[in-house]
Amino acid sequence: MKVLYTNAASSVEAWITNAESSLDSSARKIVGVDVEYDKLNGSYFSPKKAAVIQLCVGTDVLVYHICHADERSEKLYEFLYGYRYTFAGFCVAEDRTLLSRSKYYIHNLKDIQAIWRDPDNKKRLQGLKDVAGAIIDPIYLEMKDGFGRKEHRMWADPPPLPPKHLEYAARDAYATYEVYRRLDVFERGFFSLFKHFEKKRGRDW
Repeated sequence: MKVLYTNAASSVEAWITNAESSLDSSARKIVGVDVEYDKLNGSYFSPKKAAVIQLCVGTDVLVYHICHADERSEKLYEFLYGYRYTFAGFCVAEDRTLLSRSKYYIHNLKDIQAIWRDPDNKKRLQGLKDVAGAIIDPIYLEMKDGFGRKEHRMWADPPPLPPKHLEYAARDAYATYEVYRRLDVFERGFFSLFKHFEKKRGRDW
């Protein structure tokens, strides 16, 4: 993984330019997205906002400390807002709300939690680690270990983020991207097989 951590809009826009070049040359235009925030704070008068936004294309990950951004990025707004790319997240309702409070909106956003679950896992609610552990590698079942309430309260702290947080944020973004990419391959593979059998059956008549 190649990870860029920044709170500078210019660095974010340079990353997006490179990501767009990669996406525009790819048949499947998938972007993994995740949002971090202080899950324990927030009130009616002071609602929670996004602290960190992560984007992933392939093995390139952006960790943007958006709550400490030096200025607003209109290029990020346009990147998220359009329909050129498919954004994939996990349990995305809260992420949408938090981003909207910073005036950023993702329209073409797919929720992995609403698309697939591990049929062999009996948990009523499966998290990203459960799905990634089933689809990518069982080691992802441990991806949240050692990261508790204390750590989650630090997302909005002044930069730089601790290495532990950078690793957590980057891994979340990459796992989200890779899970959706593989699900997309599986779905297209099944559809292709169905079409192949239909054509073959037609020739046999």
